[in-house]
Amino acid sequence: MEKKHILFGFMNGHMGRLHKAILAEKLKALGITYGQVGFLMQTLRHPGRSQDELSMVLSVDKAATARAVAKLIDNGFLYREENIKDKRQKLVYPTAKTMDLSETLHEVLMASNRVMLSGLTEDETDKFMELMVKVIDASRENLGMSRVWDYL
Repeated sequence: MEKKHILFGFMNGHMGRLHKAILAEKLKALGITYGQVGFLMQTLRHPGRSQDELSMVLSVDKAATARAVAKLIDNGFLYREENIKDKRQKLVYPTAKTMDLSETLHEVLMASNRVMLSGLTEDETDKFMELMVKVIDASRENLGMSRVWDYL
């Protein structure tokens, strides 16, 4: 049984590295990095999310979120506004530059998904995704985190 746990960690990490490799050149051409994709996609889908919400949805600590958002602001992809209801909170929005990239970014991400899942049938893909949701939910629960699917 122990071997399955070792293999899971290896395979999970390996899949992440492969996904990053598949996307690397296309993202570079867009002027973004693999680590920035989640922040851009979330602000495109939900403009005005707080940095705390971004941290929660992306399972990234608050300091890393602050650094990523700051870098994306410096590069003209995002901007922040003070929340008028809670002045301590900063809300994050995509810029016109990001909105102009939205369709291309979505196409690049979907193409990478097709590459990653190309060895599976449609039924296998559905089952694989179902199992991934279970793993993510159990992991978040064990860490005391809320389910994420309602926020995506």
